[in-house]
Amino acid sequence: MDQNEKEEKRKAWVRFRVMDVLRNHDQEARVIESQIAAERAALAEDLKEILESAFPSGQLSDAGVRVQSSPDPDARMVNMVTRAEKRRNTAARRIGALERQEQQIEDVLSAILGMDSQSKCVLLALYYPFRSYKEAAGFLHMAKATIYRQRKTALDSLFAAMYKSDSFR
Repeated sequence: MDQNEKEEKRKAWVRFRVMDVLRNHDQEARVIESQIAAERAALAEDLKEILESAFPSGQLSDAGVRVQSSPDPDARMVNMVTRAEKRRNTAARRIGALERQEQQIEDVLSAILGMDSQSKCVLLALYYPFRSYKEAAGFLHMAKATIYRQRKTALDSLFAAMYKSDSFR
C-alpha cells in the first residue's frame, strides 16, 4: 500500500469518526464514562482477589496469626506481583483507549466552537442536539437548502481540522 492510499484511508477514517461523534456524542460520552468507571471498579476487585489469593494455603496459628504453610512463599509472591502488574497494564490499555475516544469527542466540539460563526451555528443547530435539516432550518430561520450547503462547507472545514488533530492520529 503506497503513501497516497494510506492517506486516503486515514482521511476516510477521520471523516467516519467525526460523523460518528457528531451523531452520537452525547450517548457515547455517557457510555465511555460508565465504561471507565466499570473498568476501574473491576481492576480494584481483581487486584483485591489477586492479593487475597497470593497465600491461600496460609493457616491461622493458635495465637490467631496467619502462618505460611507453602514450601516456596517467594514464588507465590512473585506470581502475585506479576499477575497484578499484568492486570494493571490491561486496565491502563483499556482505559487509555476509552479516554482517547472521550478526547476525540471533546476535540470535535472544540473545533466546532472555534469555527466561523456561520459554520458553528449550522453544525451546532444540526448536531447539538441532533436535529433534522427541517428542524435546524426552522431553528435558524433559514432555508433547508441553505442549511445543507453550509453544512457541507462546515463539515469539510471540520474534517480538515480533525485530520490535523493529535487525537485522530
